[in-house]
Amino acid sequence: MRVVVMMVFMLMLVNAGFADVEGPRITDAEFFDAMNLDYPGLESVKTAADASDFAAAKHEFAEYLRERKKPVYKPDWLAGLARGKRTDKTDTRQADRILQRDLPSVGVYHKYEGRIDWSLDPINYREWPFQLNRHSFWTTLGLAYLETGEEKYAEEFVYQMTDWVKQCPVPINDSGNRGVLWRTIEQGIRMGQTWPAAYFLFIKSPSFTDEAIVTMVKSMVEHARHLMIHQTTANWLSMECNGLMHVGVLFPEFKEADEWRKTAIDRMYVELDKQVYPDGAQIELSTGYHQVSLNNFLMLWNVAHINDVPVPEDYIARLEKMFDYNLYASMPNGYLPGLNDAGATNVKGQAQMGLTYFPDRKDYLWLATLGKEGTKPDVDSIALPFSGHLIMRSGWDADARYMLFDAGPFGYGHQHEDALSFVIFAYGKYMLIDPGNYPYDSSQWRKYVLSTRAHNTIMVDGCEQHRRDRPRQEYVLAKPMPIKWASAEKYDYASSVYGDNYCSDNSVKVEHERSIFFVKPDYWIVVDKLTPEDDKPHKYESMFHLDMSGTEVDAATKAVHTTDEKGANLSIWPAYDDSLSVSVIAGQEEPIVQGWIRLKDYECRPIPTPVYEKEHSGVTRLAYVFYPTPEGAKCPVKGVEYVPVRVGEGVALAIDFGEGRIDYFALSDAPGKQIKFGNLTTDSRAAYFRTSNGKVEDSVMVRHAIRDLSKTAQRHVFE
Repeated sequence: MRVVVMMVFMLMLVNAGFADVEGPRITDAEFFDAMNLDYPGLESVKTAADASDFAAAKHEFAEYLRERKKPVYKPDWLAGLARGKRTDKTDTRQADRILQRDLPSVGVYHKYEGRIDWSLDPINYREWPFQLNRHSFWTTLGLAYLETGEEKYAEEFVYQMTDWVKQCPVPINDSGNRGVLWRTIEQGIRMGQTWPAAYFLFIKSPSFTDEAIVTMVKSMVEHARHLMIHQTTANWLSMECNGLMHVGVLFPEFKEADEWRKTAIDRMYVELDKQVYPDGAQIELSTGYHQVSLNNFLMLWNVAHINDVPVPEDYIARLEKMFDYNLYASMPNGYLPGLNDAGATNVKGQAQMGLTYFPDRKDYLWLATLGKEGTKPDVDSIALPFSGHLIMRSGWDADARYMLFDAGPFGYGHQHEDALSFVIFAYGKYMLIDPGNYPYDSSQWRKYVLSTRAHNTIMVDGCEQHRRDRPRQEYVLAKPMPIKWASAEKYDYASSVYGDNYCSDNSVKVEHERSIFFVKPDYWIVVDKLTPEDDKPHKYESMFHLDMSGTEVDAATKAVHTTDEKGANLSIWPAYDDSLSVSVIAGQEEPIVQGWIRLKDYECRPIPTPVYEKEHSGVTRLAYVFYPTPEGAKCPVKGVEYVPVRVGEGVALAIDFGEGRIDYFALSDAPGKQIKFGNLTTDSRAAYFRTSNGKVEDSVMVRHAIRDLSKTAQRHVFE
């Protein structure tokens, strides 16, 4: 039995390509047979190869590669790099560390004694060997080599590269995605980014010998052949296609190069639609992975364009909506909130890049320079209907008030259980935050950022939302969700429903409807309606994560006010309810993790997190006012109370500002039918009244302006 198990294990190793054989698998004869030896410039290579003098053929091919002028790789980047000799200002500390084989991955270094074990996981975190095998540190060596001219950097690169090829032969009859060396994502990154960079940085080095150059190119051919056979989906596929395209463009001397290029272009062109919603968001709905796919779409086009390789004429035009997503969803500081597996994402550089392709888009320049140049975008608040990212903003200035309400689907990948969460940025500060990402390990911190309790939404009976465990394609929309949206000069209104239940077995069946009304430009009213399937009491916990230094709680009103001495502050006013309790949690690890945000790498720091709790049976409503204030100002709200609805069904609030001013807000369960509260009447879905000493000074009726985004025709700008 033991023998059988061992044989099966060895067979698995062989299939995965990690048996006791050296790479590259392609022989000299196969390598030159794969080449189009009639390609201009290869005459000497052909003569030697035809005579089976492979040593001479390698020399001639390496000499040809050293001297050829086309194709090129990032010529502007290469031309702009520092070149020369070491000076007092030369900083090669990172490269010198790599010389000692102290190699970095995911922010953690590991020093090898002697030969590198490329499959080693020194910190018990699989992302470490994954990302080690992307070889970004070879670029570090290359930059040090160019800047100093010192061959020790080239020598170490050649050692590491040839050692990797020897130790890590290409898998046979296997994608490599079960291992750590040849996952298709790493193949794409190696071929589309790190290996071409290293190749061109070292190509003139005498240490980059004939044999080393051929070894590297052999492996690149093996990468291309492997990527032709094995493809995945989403952001991985964008990287795979980019890698395949780079090999096909940069090494046109091979007979298969045309097919590599064609396959890469055809696959990626399909992804421009398949992977990107009509509103411009990438289907994983991660603000970080949106950039990953966008960058790989662009890298493929760039290497083709500068080398005169044709791509479909509308390829770049179809990427404009991805830049638009960055623009429309950006906070006033030029960042996107870190939705799903993403940290807060700086998109100013992406906007500057967008000008390269769309020079007439002066609103991109506005974002890139935070308003110092360009033209202010002509769209303020906007509903992005497929992503369900609903952006409410008072304007585009640095002090603008901004909210992103995440009312969309789960996302194709990298998802968090965060339905109906929202974030607030105001007066130059990101106040109410999404926790963003954490390294992909099994720690309590990783579990926390994935959880409902880490987001600004609601848990039921101590249970998380649960949308996981379905086929991934079910999370991609063919049409928008039935989100309600209205926007005008004085207000924004949005409403959406989470109906997928709670708990890992979906045993807690409660529908959560969240409606948000923005009283422009000052504050937001948030109303939650929770409808259980049964008549039992349920416990509802609303979490609000504040990236602020501290808070104070008003025991009488249960309002929470942040207390930053510098910069803006935020007040959270619940509609008063005797049965509602509030606590502020910061830096808690037991019984559950709560009140944290990632600081950097593997460090987290505490943040104050108000948790409002209410237990109730039947339909339950919770309502809040979120009021940001600039530095030095106090929140003008004095209290928020429910107003009894005398006629009809719905909820009404009175927001007291003192000195005779009261703002009233009503939300109807049955639009078109009257509801009466106090001395006010409305038949609209939502209604706002600003009163002074009992007289209505201003009013808004949100009735015919509401759109169901699942039924709205989609245009380039969704307004």
